[in-house]
Amino acid sequence: QHMMQVLHYPPSSLDTDPTMPTSKSNYIVTASQSYISRSASILVAPNLHSKGKSVIQKNVTIHGEFGVSIHIGRYVYIDDDVEIVPSVIPVSSDPLLEVGSSRNISSGGSGGVGSNVMLQPPTENEKALPVIIGSHTKIGKNCTIHSISIGSCVRIGSNCRIFPRSKIHDCCIIENDTTIPSDMVIPPFSRVRGNPARIVGSLPECCGVEFVEDCVQEYTGFVRELGD
Repeated sequence: QHMMQVLHYPPSSLDTDPTMPTSKSNYIVTASQSYISRSASILVAPNLHSKGKSVIQKNVTIHGEFGVSIHIGRYVYIDDDVEIVPSVIPVSSDPLLEVGSSRNISSGGSGGVGSNVMLQPPTENEKALPVIIGSHTKIGKNCTIHSISIGSCVRIGSNCRIFPRSKIHDCCIIENDTTIPSDMVIPPFSRVRGNPARIVGSLPECCGVEFVEDCVQEYTGFVRELGD
């Protein structure tokens, strides 16, 4: 309880809207006990590899059509309206074969990062990179994820934009409305906010244990609330 007061975690992604009751019939339950909303779009589903006991909520889009694997650990929670898109890079280091300007990211106002990233599978001169999301990680509502790697025990708030080739290590908090620019690497135990993102604090090494317990408890509660 004391740690919750010190770290100020983002609000629980499992808070349900009382006007929108959940039902088990709204989900596909996989053999590994993951729950995938029937309104989620898993494009080229065989490219999604989950270790199980995760929740993918409504209107989530996972772009498996880029031809690479998207790996999700255990006890991962992906909230409403999240989009997960693999990063795309040139096949060759030849500057004539660089990724076209259509994949460039626009600059936002006041030095921030804009939101224009092309959601198109790689061309013959490009290749996509696999996406890895570790266990006991939560992604809040309305986020766009282009990161190549999000570690275990990571908390990503709502309305975040995580741009291509970026990497978030284990045990980090990304606050609401944060924009992580392309190629940025977030070290372990970091607290991050802003547009563009900046590291604003550090987390105690013991936070990982609490994150694990939190995710297991919330998954168990989610399943219990759905009932039979």
